[in-house]
Amino acid sequence: MRLQLVVLALAGLLGGPALAAERYDDPKALVSAIYAEYQPGAHASAPNSFYSQRLQALYEQAVENNVFADDAAVNGEAFVATQIFNPFMPDVSALLFDLSIGEPTISGDRAMVNVSYHNFDQLRLLSIAAVREADGWKVDDVAAMGSDEHWLLSWALTYDPLGF
Repeated sequence: MRLQLVVLALAGLLGGPALAAERYDDPKALVSAIYAEYQPGAHASAPNSFYSQRLQALYEQAVENNVFADDAAVNGEAFVATQIFNPFMPDVSALLFDLSIGEPTISGDRAMVNVSYHNFDQLRLLSIAAVREADGWKVDDVAAMGSDEHWLLSWALTYDPLGF
């Protein structure tokens, strides 16, 4: 019985990201799928399940380098994956409204999609760079463009000594 519970738990953990690994034939469909997961009653996948091969490699290197270390890690407590920064919804809690996903600007196998939304009373402006890979469009970078928050995900994963 105990073994069955462990197998079911592992299947649930492995199945979550696998469900998000769908093929998206255009960049707007990709971004729409990402934000559909932040609507009431939806279950959000791990953000990196939408990443390109390049961004996934940067993410894995950041995990290996403990970029996501926080006060808990400094105090010797265990790292908790749920504490990893989510570039699509960088706030701890979410009440998303006024979501606007712009039309993508496409140049060959690269695209840019602008996203704006309010989380509670905070306006968020993001630009999501996408790249077409063999299995469809994937997120290749995310930039925050708001008035009080500016960051580029790939830079932060590579060079930010303080992490998120």
